[in-house]
Amino acid sequence: MFRDALDYPTRPPAGSRSVLVGGALLLFVGIPVTIAGIGLEYTPVALVAVLPWLLVRGYYVRVVRTTIGREYPTPPRFGGVGSLFVDGIRAVGIAVLYLLPAVVVLGPLVLARTTGFELPTLFARIGLPTALSNAALSVTGLLALFALLYLIGALYALPVAVANFAYTDRFAAAFELRTVLAGALTEDYAVAWVVSVLIQVLLIPVSYLLRAVLVGFFLHFFAAVAVRYCYGQGVGAALGWEPVGTTPDEGGRFDDLAPAVRRVDGSS
Repeated sequence: MFRDALDYPTRPPAGSRSVLVGGALLLFVGIPVTIAGIGLEYTPVALVAVLPWLLVRGYYVRVVRTTIGREYPTPPRFGGVGSLFVDGIRAVGIAVLYLLPAVVVLGPLVLARTTGFELPTLFARIGLPTALSNAALSVTGLLALFALLYLIGALYALPVAVANFAYTDRFAAAFELRTVLAGALTEDYAVAWVVSVLIQVLLIPVSYLLRAVLVGFFLHFFAAVAVRYCYGQGVGAALGWEPVGTTPDEGGRFDDLAPAVRRVDGSS
């Protein structure tokens, strides 16, 4: 799968063009974000990055949707901007809802740690007895441990949830936990997930190093598409899904499928 994933993003007929478009969109995301990092007065500039970022997220959903159930999928086009935008919003919403429980618990603890504010000091200020303070610290530690374990599990299962949404085109499908768990707890998905992590570890750091010469934005997009290829292939195989769509028409709908599996003799 590793070799196929790296081959996928530039497959003809639309692969190379999509990498150029996607890399350019990431460039349009990176420039305003960099400007916003100069100082607080430039923070509003980052809002310019929202639209291209959502379009890229929507394209990732389309990649997952069009790789499910195919032996030799090819990258989709960047057509149907409205559909990409809506899918991007929904994909981000799914991620937020999956990760929110962990963020609610761990966020304040991380903030307290980074600002040097200690919980024992807080408990002392509100007048808690030592025994209650120790008990509160123990409970907080357990909550933090459970939240951390939940975060790891949510990050692992999230691609399955997004794939279920992409496959059904229903936002609620991402939260059908029985289906999500059934896909996540399979060898097919586990292998795909490991390959996706390997691709990110090898390519994403290099892409950030090369952003100064702009090539990094295109490499980043290439790697992200390869990762979504792994998700679509892994979840599709894990749940035995048939192909569901190709590329959207002008109205954002998906056409009926042409044969998706390439036979050994090269016919379809």
